[in-house]
This record gives sequence, structure tokens and C-alpha cells, in this order.
Amino acid sequence: METNWGMDELSFAAACRAVQEMGRADQGVGTLGEKTLHAVLKRMIEPDLSRHEVKLGRYTADVLNERGVFEVQTRSLHKLKPKLRALLPYYPVTVVVPVIETKWLLTMDPAMGELTNRRRSPKRGKAADLLPDLVYLKPLLRDPNLTFMLVRLEGEQLRKLTGKKRRPVTPLEFAPTRFLGVVRLKTARDYAALLPGDLPKEFTARELARALGLPAGQGSAAANVLSHMGGIAHIGTQGKAYLYTIAKEEGSC
Repeated sequence: METNWGMDELSFAAACRAVQEMGRADQGVGTLGEKTLHAVLKRMIEPDLSRHEVKLGRYTADVLNERGVFEVQTRSLHKLKPKLRALLPYYPVTVVVPVIETKWLLTMDPAMGELTNRRRSPKRGKAADLLPDLVYLKPLLRDPNLTFMLVRLEGEQLRKLTGKKRRPVTPLEFAPTRFLGVVRLKTARDYAALLPGDLPKEFTARELARALGLPAGQGSAAANVLSHMGGIAHIGTQGKAYLYTIAKEEGSC
């Protein structure tokens, strides 16, 4: 069974070239004028533009092809809930989410019209960062028609100087520059694969957050999702905190 939906270095390079050529031709990016990242991911999924922005009742699918509906989500997932409720009874739906593992910050001085600085952001994205956001879609996560595809990327964030003390720079555009792989989230095993190998045998939500590199306040949401999807199991309490362990795979002892 295909696990990366045909997304690889070659399809990434082809998608980047196509989006750049559309920009140079002054035709905009995509039929709805979306940002570069969104456009590149759609091209990777489906090069045929006739399968982009397909009307399905009151909603518009980012991509509809023989594999089903693909929705590219570069922001919070909770806004997708009504759309997923409407489409999942009729179509396999794959939600495509970019994970920016390495981001290079490029700062432009609008007065000079040139880049004044380029440095690597200390923030490094990872697949587990998605877990707290998935709690908003919890009632839908076990739907057999729903799959999440996390696309690991490196890229450049263009910013411009504002001259303002409170907000000295403002983001302009993010452009992906390197494809690093795909993480699939659908089964209990997929969710369990997000857990680090050095996780204690028993742990609280706060300890889970620390192990995953999440803010402490997001540990409960992450544990909620992992428990719901069978990646971890609730086994009791430790004081006022729930206690969890990594769930055993079916058939194991």
C-alpha cells in the first residue's frame, strides 16, 4: 500500500518549479490566490489543476482525485470541523499539514530593497506539535475515511523591517525549499510512533509534554488525543494527575 501518496523529492521539485513559473507569468498562485506553501503542497498531491478547487455541495475541496479529497491546512485545524463532518460520509479525506522542521529567516529592508539578514530560526517543528490541535477534531479522528498526512519541510520565511519598536519585523511569505518526508497519522501504531523512545513506563500529561517538547499546558490535550487513538492508555492517577502508559499493540503480551 502506498504510504506517501506519491510525495517525494521529485514531486516536490516539480511542484516548486510549477508554482514559481506561475508567479513569473504573473498569473497569481492557484485559483484562490493562496500562499506559496499551500500551492506547492497542492501541486505535489495533484499536478492536474483541473482537479484543484472542486465544488462539493457548499464546500470546495482543495484537491479531488481518484484517491479522494485532500485538504491542505496551514493554520489551526478547528476550522475544518464543519467541512470534515460534511465530506467524511461520502469521501476518503486526507488532511495535509506542513511540519516546518527547519526555518531560515530572511529579513528585508524595504527602504533599501535588499535582504539585510539571514539566520536559522531556533524553533524546530515536529510531527508531535500537531497533537494538541487534534483535540478539536476528536469526535472525527476514528472515522475510517479520515487520514492526516504531515509533510516535513525546510524553508525560508521572508520578513520585512517595519521600523516599529513593538513589532520590528512582519512576516511576508514562506517558501518551502526542501522536502524531508511524510508522516501518516491514522492508526494506533501511527500515533504511538510519535512517542519518544526514552518515555518512562508510566507518565503524566506534564511528563508527556516535556518528552514531546510541548508547552506544559498542552500535555493534557496531547494525552487526550493519544489515549483516544490508542497510542497510550490511561492506567490510573498519581495524586491529582492522570497516569498513562504506552498502549500494547493488539496481539502482544
